[in-house]
Amino acid sequence: MEEKLGFVKTREEILERCGNEVSRHLAESIKFSTDFKEISHQLSLVREMQTLTASSGSAFPSTRYGDIKEAISAIRPEGTYLPIEKCISLRELLSASEEVQRYFEQYSKQEGEDSPICIDNLREVASQIVPVRNVSKRLSVILDDEGNVSDSASPLLRDIRREMARMEVGIGKTIQSILAQAHAEGWVDKDHSVTMRDGRLVLPVIPHAKRMVRGILHDESATGKTLFIEPEAVVEANNKLREKRSEEKREIVRILKEFTALVREHLPEIKSNSLALGVLDFVTAKAKWGSKYHAIVPLHLSASPGLQWKEARHPYLEHHLKQEGKSIVPLDIRLTKRERILVISGPNAGGKSVCLKSVGLLQYMLQCGLPVPMSEESHAGIFNNIFLDIGDQQSLENDLSTYSSHLSNMKHFILHAGSHSLLLIDEFGSGTEPVIGGAIAESLLECFIEKKCFGVITTHYTNIKDFCETQESAVNGAMLFDRHKIEPLFKLSIGQPGSSFAIEISRKIGLPQEILGRASEKVGEEFIMQDQYLQSIMRDKKYWEERRADLKTKLSELEQEKRKWEERNEKLKLKQTQLIKEAEKQAAAIIKGANSEIEKTIREIRESGADKSVTKELRQNLSEQHRRLETKSRSSEKASSPAPTFKPGDSVAVEGAAEVGEVLEIKGKKARIRLGQISMEVPVSRLKPSLKSPTKVQKSTSKIVLESGSESRLHFKPQIDLRGMRANEAMEALAYYIDDAYKINISPVRILHGTGTGALREMVRSFCASSHLVKSYRDEHADRGGAGITVVEL
Repeated sequence: MEEKLGFVKTREEILERCGNEVSRHLAESIKFSTDFKEISHQLSLVREMQTLTASSGSAFPSTRYGDIKEAISAIRPEGTYLPIEKCISLRELLSASEEVQRYFEQYSKQEGEDSPICIDNLREVASQIVPVRNVSKRLSVILDDEGNVSDSASPLLRDIRREMARMEVGIGKTIQSILAQAHAEGWVDKDHSVTMRDGRLVLPVIPHAKRMVRGILHDESATGKTLFIEPEAVVEANNKLREKRSEEKREIVRILKEFTALVREHLPEIKSNSLALGVLDFVTAKAKWGSKYHAIVPLHLSASPGLQWKEARHPYLEHHLKQEGKSIVPLDIRLTKRERILVISGPNAGGKSVCLKSVGLLQYMLQCGLPVPMSEESHAGIFNNIFLDIGDQQSLENDLSTYSSHLSNMKHFILHAGSHSLLLIDEFGSGTEPVIGGAIAESLLECFIEKKCFGVITTHYTNIKDFCETQESAVNGAMLFDRHKIEPLFKLSIGQPGSSFAIEISRKIGLPQEILGRASEKVGEEFIMQDQYLQSIMRDKKYWEERRADLKTKLSELEQEKRKWEERNEKLKLKQTQLIKEAEKQAAAIIKGANSEIEKTIREIRESGADKSVTKELRQNLSEQHRRLETKSRSSEKASSPAPTFKPGDSVAVEGAAEVGEVLEIKGKKARIRLGQISMEVPVSRLKPSLKSPTKVQKSTSKIVLESGSESRLHFKPQIDLRGMRANEAMEALAYYIDDAYKINISPVRILHGTGTGALREMVRSFCASSHLVKSYRDEHADRGGAGITVVEL
């Protein structure tokens, strides 16, 4: 089954991505499971790994290490020891364990306890990793970076190697002097030098001079033209050097035995780490495979059989088409308790078999705990078994034809399939005489329905299509075909049977019209009309589907427009409330000012010695005026306040700014105002009338500072913080900062203004839009400040 579905390739590709012996074993042991709890757990691990690596922005640490399982088992008896190459593998294992632990610790610190991303299953696996720091520490002393036993492994080893180095220098000098003499005498060819044989330094002597060089003959070349002689003068020294090498080996073995005794004490922790790293590496391999083929874990997974897939794709077909610059047509398919069997018809080479294999491969992958290329919103169920009848199954050994093999499969299906089975049958009923073949296929389909099986079946038989129209549990599906271009669309449509388009395809290929006419006469007008009706239904269905999709898009646009206007209406209501409150404040201020003026007038009258009756009359008149003002204020509060209008020269306040500006120009819904030293363009809706005079421009004597480019760069910072400044100060600081950045050619720069009311951000944006030094500006990345920081390119 795995070979026919193409799962063998999946297993091989996941195996290639595994980096240790445990994960490779897990990949080799992948099998179809019916345990919903186990499947859910495996898929959750993959989903968490995909989410973790995407959210952290960094790859998961390497969990690769050399094979060590057998070596660990072999060191149980006392006196045994780990070879150096296995010590290297152990170092890789312990190093990977520490890296994984550190990765999860850092991720936890970054995300915090309230992180919306759940990686509980991965954390549980990682929690099985136990630090073995004393073993790691000892290993770092024993092995150097190249994986050799270090001189620092023991004091004795250091002394032995120093003595060996001294002896090698002495032997080298002696033999080099002998070589020089041999070159001079012609006993050794000029282009030959000292070489090594059996761990001893020897001279490559020509045969006729072998008696001239006293020493021991160790070897000769394959041609017999060179003899390798150890000079007598270095034999004794070489013997002593060999003894030292033996001492070195004995000391290394002693060191390794001592280290292995330490490892033996921590075998449970090392095995636990090995298993945890193996599981994590296996999950990482599956996640990496998923990334290559854009495969995910569906959000909706059920223990019950059935499927409702959206945008499902065959991973290898999609990858192949992409390499050719083409795109795959996604598959939307459903098998429910009500519509359990889907019968797909349509033209040859229209995608029926691909659809069938896609269903089989993706369901098999899912129940092996692997991600699948489809939409996350898909619903996936679990089947107890999958029965497959695809391709030419002719058996020479059993003397079975293709049709006989097909019938043998059908017999097996009937005996073993049930309500939790998925049947995948290609070219149902074909391979024999059409009438009886169609009748047998219809009877088999009726039996599958009675057994409540699920299935996807492809066929050309009309009686099977007609049968499905009368059955509630079976539904027709068609692979769509473009009648005008006479080519398949590779798109599945559920609800109507498909036409084979045999006449149209034959006409496109170029069969004579005479033959097509005879064929039409033979099958009869009724069959031709039925096929044409079917094609018309499919054409109309395609048209109405397009219209429905278009209508859905327009309704969505209308809904968005409606929401936009509702939001705008709410903002206007809020603006109206704010204006009324502002009017109340201004009215109260006017009344207060009037009261002060009245008291001042009365005081002046008293001081001038006016008559008391006159003073009393003045007080009554002023009181009456006071009452009229209050009445007018209250009536204005009750009335709806119209939106204020502005003209050049008006004093205005900008939302979020403390300064008062002056209107320079009105351009539709926007106004250009002067705010201190800065001229900017803002929406009229953000302006409020003000009784105060515009903030005066602070004139200051210009300073000219001459500074070298390198010194300017040294003191320049690529970010300015405007938070807490008044609008006028902020704009002035920003103008100087942008000018400085431009002069010393530093771009981009970051403007930190915060979010707050958004006024300061708007002013910064207005400045950037009007400055000829600014090329572009944008919000900072969400991870680095988002809308609170503007990044400016100069």
